[in-house]
Amino acid sequence: VRLDEMSRFFRTELELHHRKHQIQAPGGIYFSSVVLSVWDNIHGPKILHIWTADRVLDEDKKLVTIANFTLNDEAGRDQEGIETKFYSLPKHSVIVTAFVFSLETSRGDRMRSDRMKGEKDIFSFFLVLPYSEISEYLARYTFCQEKVEKLLDDHFMLYMKKMSSERALLIDKVDKVITDHFSNQLQKLVILMASIRDHSVPYPIDIKQTFFGNMSDIAKQSFDFLKKAITSHLQTGGYTVVLGQDSESVNRMILTLGLFLTSKEQKTSRLLYPPVAVETQEGINVDNFCHYEPGLYLQGYISMDTNNSSLLPFTKSELEDNCMPSTIINMDKLEVWVFNINLANYIRERSERIRKFEEEKKVTRRRLLSYKDSDMSQYDESAKLLDSSLVHVFLQEVQLLPVNTPGVIESYTTQFIRLLNLKAFALVKYVEAELKLMDNQLYLAGEQIASALTLSAASSSSTSRLNTSLLMQNLSIESDGDLRVIVIKAERIRPKTCLDVLEPLEAAAQVLQQFETL
Repeated sequence: VRLDEMSRFFRTELELHHRKHQIQAPGGIYFSSVVLSVWDNIHGPKILHIWTADRVLDEDKKLVTIANFTLNDEAGRDQEGIETKFYSLPKHSVIVTAFVFSLETSRGDRMRSDRMKGEKDIFSFFLVLPYSEISEYLARYTFCQEKVEKLLDDHFMLYMKKMSSERALLIDKVDKVITDHFSNQLQKLVILMASIRDHSVPYPIDIKQTFFGNMSDIAKQSFDFLKKAITSHLQTGGYTVVLGQDSESVNRMILTLGLFLTSKEQKTSRLLYPPVAVETQEGINVDNFCHYEPGLYLQGYISMDTNNSSLLPFTKSELEDNCMPSTIINMDKLEVWVFNINLANYIRERSERIRKFEEEKKVTRRRLLSYKDSDMSQYDESAKLLDSSLVHVFLQEVQLLPVNTPGVIESYTTQFIRLLNLKAFALVKYVEAELKLMDNQLYLAGEQIASALTLSAASSSSTSRLNTSLLMQNLSIESDGDLRVIVIKAERIRPKTCLDVLEPLEAAAQVLQQFETL
């Protein structure tokens, strides 16, 4: 190795070790600092880049200590994908979420022999927050984790893999990717998290700021609209987008629907707020207004066009990136749409798309189909929604409750949610018992039952695996709309419950056919 190349290597390392970026967000950034570090076989954990709100950071030694926490046990790592770690460090007055991953980067420099070109570099990308934010952050931990993993997948790992064949030092490649792609997207993530922190649904919710505050004066048309909105909101697992020209009415609906969410889900919801543009040090103008975010439970937006209510400020592909179907409520037209009302098909097709994309490695695991349209012709109308008698009775009884007595409506709503959860637990136990019985019968009878079920599926593809009518009768579920509300609750307790209850028998027959070939 020539001396000038060695000098260049260490000089660049020292420069990157002190490289910092300034990030901004309205009301202050969500994180104290964001750090990218790498494992060095000689020096151990080494910090490459630091993002912070301040130009001067006096806690570099603390960040080095945190980097040691995240990378010390990762030497020789051979695990694929991104591993998430959470550290609570009260001694340092911080909490840390670290994302550890490895990349095979052929550095292409003369310091590396041919036998070393397949080595993997181990990175740690970690977020640092004040320890006082631990309760607020844990409520949004899953949401933040998914966003950061997608950010690393799309805007760091993907570009680093594309540059693996280039003859350049690793630190030069990292610097180029961060400058050209990563920092801009990280800025958007910081703004997103700050907006959720500053404009999340408050807990507890003031009942006077919801539609329940004046239920006695509500018109019949508005009553039917509110019933459809709450029913669809519950049938889609609480994932709802509210549109309108009046921010007050949009936020009133969001707060009303927020009563049916847990405190954790409320902290992962966002009220409608005025548009804010942030100009960064690099001169990038980031507008955080009217951007749909998969993973948020409730979010509000200003309608794009008052004359055409079928236009949305987001595409179908963005809605498909959510883990559950979404409800869209138009406050101007008093209309309710639901994206993909068939819950079983939605979950099955989304899982299949993710599996195919992971196998083919054409795109990252969370990027799904791409659509250019944002027309409401792709959505089901409110008339197709299944009516829920539970919601109807609930709203009728809420109208009779005193509004001025503190806590009455809130307690009644909590009791209603508790009733749904109890029915969901009962449904899960019922489904598990029935499926266990079916499996035992299938094991004992073998191919005869398998072929009989296959013939039955060919003649009736619309019936479910379980006897839905008997299930509803045994659990005192009055309507199909009530069943859908309870199934979506049960889905969170036992994943894929909706496939067992709502899935057509045709899919079960395909499984039985595969069983015959074993």
